[in-house]
Amino acid sequence: MATIKLARTTNCNRAISYAEKRAVEKDGLNCLIDNAKLEMKAVRNSWSKNDKTQAHLVIQSFSPQESKKLGAEKINELGMELAQRMAPNHQVAVYTHADKAHIHNHIVINSVNLETGKKYHHNNDFERVSKIHDRLLQENGLEIVKRNALERRTMAERKVIEKGETPWKDKLRQEIDTLMKDSSVNSYKAFKEGLEKKGIKVNERGKNVTYELLESNKKVRGTKLGNDYEKEVLKNELDRREKEHKLKPNEQRYEKFKERVADGQSENRTHSTDRRPISERERLAELRHERELTEQSRLKQSLEPKLKLTIPKGPGFGPGL
Repeated sequence: MATIKLARTTNCNRAISYAEKRAVEKDGLNCLIDNAKLEMKAVRNSWSKNDKTQAHLVIQSFSPQESKKLGAEKINELGMELAQRMAPNHQVAVYTHADKAHIHNHIVINSVNLETGKKYHHNNDFERVSKIHDRLLQENGLEIVKRNALERRTMAERKVIEKGETPWKDKLRQEIDTLMKDSSVNSYKAFKEGLEKKGIKVNERGKNVTYELLESNKKVRGTKLGNDYEKEVLKNELDRREKEHKLKPNEQRYEKFKERVADGQSENRTHSTDRRPISERERLAELRHERELTEQSRLKQSLEPKLKLTIPKGPGFGPGL
């Protein structure tokens, strides 16, 4: 199984220097790997885009089992293939590290497109790159990360997991998952209140949400936890639940009313001994429903086209009879 992590940097040279130091395999796309720094800088300068984000980074890590099976050379090739599919018109340098049990690639993507001069588009890129990566793994007969486990994990988190411990972000995910499984949580307001009871504050800013652990003062954005923890995804599900919750009482009352009408009951009818008498409250509710149905029927009739009758004139017709 292979995982990916995305990041960006304002210093492309530093990212390359770090990656090439311990590389056992290296290769370049649209550039000479041993001259990657200069060539990438030249392209950024030619388009006057050498400020802010200079490069995008991908760390592609393989499990110890797959690392042993594939080897560093093959893993470097897979890194190059991922780079080609991700950013075909960008300069990319791929460095493979084998200093740990899990062999991994450091992929450095120059921010500027060679053909258009536009910068690499990174909004919601994790989803797109994950799909590309999954296809690449499938084509090579490798295990993919299950979609419901599509969560953003840092290298530090993976190290904690390897030690058999639970990262604090996983504990946060578990708290959110438990709350969302509770059917009584049927609104976004109830969701926030439920988390606050667990010592988790929900801070919102526009379309983003940040979860804050009050006890440890740790914060993380929903986008960093994974798709299922983003504000839009959660709010859509909770809005749906809230709508269903509001409709349910009306539907239940209407079903009861239909049952009573089917049984031939009315406000003036005496009930059989096996049924309890209708209370005054229920009687009034039935009357309201009957009035609503009558009004709906009257409205429907008023909207239907009226047929005009033409009375023929002649002997035997009209007021002269």
